[in-house]
Amino acid sequence: MDTIKRLYPKFQNPLLLKIDRPMPKEVAIIGAGTIGPDIGYYIKSALPEIRLYLVDVVESQLNAAKARLEGYAKKAVEKRKMKEDKAKRVLENIVYTLDYNEISGCDFVIEAATENIPLKQQIFEKIEAIVSDETIITSNTSSIPADRIFNKMKRPQRATITHFFAPAWRSLPVEVIVWDKVDRDVVDYLCWFFVNTGKVPLITDNAICFMLDRVFDNWCNEAAYLLPDSTCSEIDKVAEEFVAAGPFYVLNLANGNPIIIETNTLQMEEGEHYRPAKILASVERWKTHRPGAKVEVDEAYRRKIRDRLLGILFSQSFDIIDRGIGTKADLNFGCQIALGFKKGPMDIMKELGENEVKRVMDRFLSDRPGFPTPKEPFSYYQDFYRYILVDEMDGVKIITIRRPQALNALNDDLN
Repeated sequence: MDTIKRLYPKFQNPLLLKIDRPMPKEVAIIGAGTIGPDIGYYIKSALPEIRLYLVDVVESQLNAAKARLEGYAKKAVEKRKMKEDKAKRVLENIVYTLDYNEISGCDFVIEAATENIPLKQQIFEKIEAIVSDETIITSNTSSIPADRIFNKMKRPQRATITHFFAPAWRSLPVEVIVWDKVDRDVVDYLCWFFVNTGKVPLITDNAICFMLDRVFDNWCNEAAYLLPDSTCSEIDKVAEEFVAAGPFYVLNLANGNPIIIETNTLQMEEGEHYRPAKILASVERWKTHRPGAKVEVDEAYRRKIRDRLLGILFSQSFDIIDRGIGTKADLNFGCQIALGFKKGPMDIMKELGENEVKRVMDRFLSDRPGFPTPKEPFSYYQDFYRYILVDEMDGVKIITIRRPQALNALNDDLN
């Protein structure tokens, strides 16, 4: 079946969906550590009148989360991005609690705790014992497939993964995962909810690391494998041809080394070639430069770094499309709005041309055998609408421009 029809059986534009369920009145975020408060701030900013619960087992985390949200609102007012009366409403009706029983009336619960399956399953058991049967429950995991997380739930049909990207309070995309036990109405509702609260939902299949993290994690891991011959700063500088900030700079921002180790270890179920670079476990902070700084890179090293980074990007892109993990358009678009790529991977391939892409892949696979190769002709990966969604309702074609990063402006490449 065509990937678009399988992942988006009704409409690609969630605004066209007919949803009977209203917006939630009470939402809970489980986990007040790294990303949980940011998710909460996004939801409360979009829906200031709702009651939000931030739940954690450590009171200091809740205190820090409260200070963070207050800081976000204060800065928004100072920068004139939010009026004082709205900032006040955003910060009202937020409950910071250690007590799960307080979330009994929630319509929507998002788990954003540590990437530990037994812990997550314990959390879902607690949630299910408290909330109603109609409450939607999701996890923010970036890598663990839904069937492994939700397999002990009494009502798994109301649960799926909603993967946010940092910083979650302003980053546009959210991956919404389809898996064999989730009710399709739940997926549709989540997409409708996200698009109506300022996010861009991207539906992906239930693969390890889903769609966009497969790109990001392997991009960073490949950069680490280049270190014996090049410096972090040299690798980041070469990467800046394609991304706003190089992999090591981003890893420093996100304290990302443990994440890459964890996710690539999980991907090793698909092959030894995904093994995380050993150096990731021995370095706390990488010595690199701020994006845009002048860095001299030897031409031979530059070519090697460039080919390896493009090779892993292309290999993962081919694999995602060939396996139907995501659509071509979502992959190309998502890499830009979630991962900071200046152009999507399919756009980069188009600019380079078929022969150059083949050369890059051949060199990459000679250095790093085992990684996925394209299963279709080059033209297949270029055959999609880049900036529009095409839906049909009652025999009428409906075209939606999808360029939020450019305020949906028209351009000569609009297709």
